[in-house]
Amino acid sequence: MRKVVISVLSLLLFVFVHPSFMYAAGTTYPKVNDYITSKKLIPAKVEYDHKDIFTKFTYRNGYGEAEGVVAHETANNNSTITGEIAYMSRNNRSAFVHAFADGSRVIEIHDPNYGAWGAGSYANERFVHVELVRVKTFDQFARSINNYGNYIASLLYDYNLPLVNAEKTGEGTLWSHSAVTNHLGGTTHADPIAYFNKWGYSWDQFVKLVTTKYKTLPNKTETTNRLGQVLSSEVMIYQDYKKSASATPAGEKSTNQTFYIKNLAFVSGQTYYLLSEQPSSVDGVIGWAKASDLLSYPESTVKSTAKPLYFTGKGSAYSKPWGMKKDVVYRSLSNYKDQEFIVTGTETVGNMVWYRGDLDGKTVWLYSSRLVPKVEKTTSLLGQIKNGNAQIYKTIGTQAGAIQAGSTYTGTVYYIKKQATINDQTYYLISNQPSSVSGVIGWVKSADLTNYSHTTSDKNAKTMFVTGKGSAYGKPWGSTKDLIFKDLSKNKNQAFKVNLTEKVGNTTWYRGSLAGKTVWISGGYLSNTFESDTNRLGNIKKSNIKIYRKLGSSSYFKAWSSYTNKVYYIKRKGMLNGQTYYLISKSSNGANPLGWVKSSDISDISYAEVSQTVQTLYLKGTGSAYSKAWGGKKDVIYPNLSSFKNKKFTAELTAKVGSTTWYRGKLAGRTVWLKQ
Repeated sequence: MRKVVISVLSLLLFVFVHPSFMYAAGTTYPKVNDYITSKKLIPAKVEYDHKDIFTKFTYRNGYGEAEGVVAHETANNNSTITGEIAYMSRNNRSAFVHAFADGSRVIEIHDPNYGAWGAGSYANERFVHVELVRVKTFDQFARSINNYGNYIASLLYDYNLPLVNAEKTGEGTLWSHSAVTNHLGGTTHADPIAYFNKWGYSWDQFVKLVTTKYKTLPNKTETTNRLGQVLSSEVMIYQDYKKSASATPAGEKSTNQTFYIKNLAFVSGQTYYLLSEQPSSVDGVIGWAKASDLLSYPESTVKSTAKPLYFTGKGSAYSKPWGMKKDVVYRSLSNYKDQEFIVTGTETVGNMVWYRGDLDGKTVWLYSSRLVPKVEKTTSLLGQIKNGNAQIYKTIGTQAGAIQAGSTYTGTVYYIKKQATINDQTYYLISNQPSSVSGVIGWVKSADLTNYSHTTSDKNAKTMFVTGKGSAYGKPWGSTKDLIFKDLSKNKNQAFKVNLTEKVGNTTWYRGSLAGKTVWISGGYLSNTFESDTNRLGNIKKSNIKIYRKLGSSSYFKAWSSYTNKVYYIKRKGMLNGQTYYLISKSSNGANPLGWVKSSDISDISYAEVSQTVQTLYLKGTGSAYSKAWGGKKDVIYPNLSSFKNKKFTAELTAKVGSTTWYRGKLAGRTVWLKQ
């Protein structure tokens, strides 16, 4: 009830102070657009603070080909424009936009000619993204909306885009983030609708504001560099874009060919392009057409030196880049497959690349996918020549200097650090050393080699153990000529000090020293653990000690209080990467073990049963009696033996724990261990 009274009083006070803002009962704020007009709010001048950290990628139709603007809001009540920019800069790998607006500033942080990660993949490759920073007062909100709307209107104008609300249809140039979610997908956000509503504002009112700003912008003409295609024979071609009476249908004459566009006119939100059959705004001109009636892309020349490429045999050659049926010079290129084509010029059409060159005496344009380079690149493989008939080439594509593999070059492993491809044929450069320069033999067709990927896994020193199977080689994945030790059975359980680990295909190979020689052994013939019998007792003192379920496994549980301060039997020890582990058990024969503990995490001592001869002894009345020899706190059965002084004790088992003798026998009806 108190909130209602306060609201009514605030409302009456506002009306009294601002009589020009009369609004319906129940409305909290005046009409934003009217407030902007009455206050004659002047939009903030755009500040430019482009960040190099943001990823630069072109829109789906090319550099500068924005198709509209997405309006966002920050959804943070306590942020500032500088705070939002700083946060986005720190988290630029997750998301970023082009600009921010608040009640006093508009700051552009990313070049709108490139895309941004603002609203999912579909919107990111199409639109400019602008964030509205939340403010705390109505006046600041109105000022922020004024700045926000003015900047968005200027973006549409700069990119020669009509202002079309996409909210209901999913088609247009002005989008809310909510419209992207509803019509394009790739995102789930619904801003800025709810934030607008908080201030009694709506999306439709915002569109009206942007429209008002947009209509104040002047008509313009400017030079451009594009290519265009008329979408249908019914498209109107204007001799004067200002006079509709000057228009005639394109017909057959102006379709099925590509036109050069060197001039544009932007009139009342409508873009017109000047079409020409030549790369000129004077020569070859046929007239003006609406941009919406054309398929067009920006055209730009790429600085490049002459280079050889090779025909794939597919597609056609044209008199213009991005040519159509009427621009065809050679309809089929199948007869030119593998033939060299010297590129003398490169142009981009949107995101497409086109190459210019001479073919049979004519200058033609070819789409980039119709040509392939002779590609050389680094690689990392190991290979073995399949048979002696394989050819080894000194230079790819010629028999000069070529030799036959024969028995000389078979039966051994080669390093492959470079490969080359011409059309569908791949060649590998084989070498006796891990180099593309030293130890090189020559080029071999991929079909004449058995090869596997070859990568370094790590250079960490580690200790493994020979299983006694397999062989040792001078190279990973060694062949017959690479053998060093054919039979490893004599080396079973021997420690193998590894200094390099590599992957050949899916097989891991380890390099180390064995019998004084550096060798490679397959991981299948090595074990990272080695177990042996032992006879010890152990006592875990700390609760955070890890007890591993299996030797070499990462699965463990902690000792906590349940497994501390008691003695365990140790019948097995193991080695893992130079670390000794003990297998602990509650049973004297090691049955049903609990798990493995690092030797450094447990107090341990040697244990040996030395005699099962029955002995009669007498208690001194000092010390304690335990359920196990060398017992811990939790193994105590009788903590004080003073009441048993001079009592007879019949020992049935004698054991040595370290250098101390322990006896097992019955005391007061219970089996106990007593220290000598």
